[in-house]
Amino acid sequence: MSKTLNLVDCLLARGRSLQQLGREQDALILFERLAGFRHLPPQVAEETQVRLAEILLERGECQAARRHLTAALAQKPTSARYHFLMASALEADEKGNDRRALEHYRMSLELDGDQAECLGEAGMLALQLGKVVEGLKWLRRAVELAPDDPEAVARLVEGLQEIGRSEEARLTLRAALFRNPRDGRFRKLWSDFHFHELRQAQESKRQARWDAGLDEEKPVLLPFLRPVSAPAQARGKRVRRDPAAPLPPPHLPRRGRLPYPRHAQ
Repeated sequence: MSKTLNLVDCLLARGRSLQQLGREQDALILFERLAGFRHLPPQVAEETQVRLAEILLERGECQAARRHLTAALAQKPTSARYHFLMASALEADEKGNDRRALEHYRMSLELDGDQAECLGEAGMLALQLGKVVEGLKWLRRAVELAPDDPEAVARLVEGLQEIGRSEEARLTLRAALFRNPRDGRFRKLWSDFHFHELRQAQESKRQARWDAGLDEEKPVLLPFLRPVSAPAQARGKRVRRDPAAPLPPPHLPRRGRLPYPRHAQ
């Protein structure tokens, strides 16, 4: 039994190290081998399932990740992190269920309400599902917890823009840029916001002109196209328009000099 425990500990430690180094395929093989062992200690079995789920989520294999997370939640149903991972797997999966994902986000935040990343993801999903009050509350809380995190600020700004609160989004971005004046990430957010606003204004103006019947499909002469007068003049002199000269014929190879014939003696 001690030999088995030593092997389990070695495989678990090796798998952790490989995962931290980014060697996910090698770590996946080790953790799958561990998961096949019978009578694993509960803590080892729980960690093995979660690490398998993390690797599979990174690879985009959401259904397989959910199976391992279900096993992990059976071991520890009060883990805020496991509920957050399950919500992420459900939301990322094309065959997932967004409403079930939102429920897992809620359970995760009930267990730990100070997760900035979970608050941001839950807030965006809530807005998509039409739960504006709940979504904005979570997004604002995420910025309160991480005011200098550009991702948290970007989520709140995007959410405010989606529901038409552009002025509040502008004030949020201005405050974040004031706190981080030398951070290029916030300057990029500010530039992207202005670009989005200008584009929306142009689209609104174009739509208004279309509704008013001012935009008709008819030919337009661009101002920089000018007809050329004939004959063309250059410095007061007439410009000749002769056709192009023909190309010269190909050169024939020079023949070698023939030896003089010898006179018959």
